[in-house]
Amino acid sequence: MKNLVLFFFSVWGFAQQQFRTSDFGYSDDVVKVEESLYKFDKNQNKFVKENYYVTEIKNTYVQRQILENIYQEGKISGEYIYVYNSDSTLKKINYKPIEGNFGHPIRFLFQYEKGKLKKVIVEHMSSTTYEYDKKGNLIKEVELNADDEPSETIFYQDYIDKKSYTKIKKSNDGSGNDFTKEIYKDGVLIEKIIVSEDFKSTTKYSYDSYRNVISQVYDDSSRIDYDYAFDAKNNRIKIAKLSPELPDDNSFAFAKITYVDGTTSGSTELDLDFIKKHDKLFREKDSLMQHYQKVAYSRKDYLTVLKGEDDRIEIQDSYDNNFEKVVQLVDTPEHSSLVIFNEVDQSVHFVKGFYLDDFAKHEWHDAIKLESPTKIFWVKDNKFKISFYQDGKYLQSSNFSIHDDENPKHLVVKSVDGSIYQIQNIETSEAGRLYPLFKKIEK
Repeated sequence: MKNLVLFFFSVWGFAQQQFRTSDFGYSDDVVKVEESLYKFDKNQNKFVKENYYVTEIKNTYVQRQILENIYQEGKISGEYIYVYNSDSTLKKINYKPIEGNFGHPIRFLFQYEKGKLKKVIVEHMSSTTYEYDKKGNLIKEVELNADDEPSETIFYQDYIDKKSYTKIKKSNDGSGNDFTKEIYKDGVLIEKIIVSEDFKSTTKYSYDSYRNVISQVYDDSSRIDYDYAFDAKNNRIKIAKLSPELPDDNSFAFAKITYVDGTTSGSTELDLDFIKKHDKLFREKDSLMQHYQKVAYSRKDYLTVLKGEDDRIEIQDSYDNNFEKVVQLVDTPEHSSLVIFNEVDQSVHFVKGFYLDDFAKHEWHDAIKLESPTKIFWVKDNKFKISFYQDGKYLQSSNFSIHDDENPKHLVVKSVDGSIYQIQNIETSEAGRLYPLFKKIEK
């Protein structure tokens, strides 16, 4: 539960009472925000959804939030319910797990004095007290653990105005030499300095005109860049978080915004066109480039295939859609290779040696697309018997006869309707297309 709580505190600033749409860059008519976060998984060779968030809002105040972490084996999720006082200050937050081991039920209680937040209690875990100067500026924040011992102390100083100040975090009672210094200007973090006995780092932040962070630049010149897409009301619906130095950390978030009148904008579905925009950044590092290229630049008809136990087959396209409902597996019980017919675009795909015992299981393999001007394909089984199929179905073998070609690497196929075709490279191929041949003119 600790990580969950830390995440919660990092998102919401209790002392600043940031629970309104405007605090997070949304227009006041937003009533619901759904967001999915995707990262590229090189082991699975695809983009996967890691997190899903839902925030429900009423009269510009957050009412309910659901956090969902997604894993291969399942997911865990939790729910926060926000309760307010009559003056719109926060009274309490009730948390409960929804699915999986996502902590235990817990309450956040808020106490005030003369209109100022004085104390936040996380039941059975911690409490935080707040101190102010005569001008009403927050100057000190002390977090106590379950044993009432100080675990963190935060000092606020160098106020220029209510939204421009310096924040210094120290462990325990704040007497140590190690600290984290954050400098805020006009309500946004512009610089962060971490100092310890043998370590120091500085991070600088920049923002766009809508106060969205667009870069984090570290003292070693490494950086994280952000890019956004907005709807007509300037609400964020697409977010790219990109690091040239650490491409494994690149992430893409897609949001669906619901307005008070019932209209919506954006989507939580993966948008590869948005990802493609940032391919130049990926090219600067080659550790994941081949994977990104494969996904972001593959055509819609690109398929990958996974072989499981008992020859169980999983098929996906370039958009990570499962294809079980739109493909036919050409029946090849005696064949060494797999032939797939895609009903969406009538295309044929081929995986060499799929049914052989030494074909790697639990790995994604490319399915090669076969092109044919005749829309007729051939496949041979382990006994060198040749069969013909079209639109995912076998054609009557008696409708074709096979003959030697002038080139010993090829064969000639004659159909009962008089059409003549050619099979090329019969010895080195397991499947392929029929090439049309012109009829020879009888003299």
